[in-house]
Amino acid sequence: MRRLLIRAKVQSLIRRVLRHFLTDIVNDIRLSSYLVFGSSDRLRIHCSAEVQNALFNVRSGEITVEEYAFFGHNVTLLTGRHDFTKFNEARQQGIPNSGNNIIVRRGAWIASNVVVIGPCEIGEHSVVAAGAIVTKDVPPYCIVAGNPAKVIKQIPNFASQVTNSP
Repeated sequence: MRRLLIRAKVQSLIRRVLRHFLTDIVNDIRLSSYLVFGSSDRLRIHCSAEVQNALFNVRSGEITVEEYAFFGHNVTLLTGRHDFTKFNEARQQGIPNSGNNIIVRRGAWIASNVVVIGPCEIGEHSVVAAGAIVTKDVPPYCIVAGNPAKVIKQIPNFASQVTNSP
């Protein structure tokens, strides 16, 4: 009886330890791995860019993320579109193959829960505020927010702050 009790306690302890470590590992993977819908050949992310658990839909265009750009969590970039003038299967299957490219320029910051709908370009060193929905180009050195995203502030462009160093 005593052996069974010890065995049960050891198994319980092992389960708790594994659950603790595995939960951390799974959460880390979930919060730092992005998903690609469409061909991954249509997605280019510079090695210095930081992308969390984003969703990249490249069905109707290409997505480029340039150097030092970075994303918050749950960012969605959508090139895919459907033709709202069609119905039933024609609407489901009527997806253009190209023309809705998205470019995230150097040093741009896209905060958490942002949706970007192509075609559009996020300008160099611009900031997209959390929860914004971007439906058109964002100028460089600007902060945009809202639905649809609008410029709310200009960022001073000090050449001394923007370097080419790694």
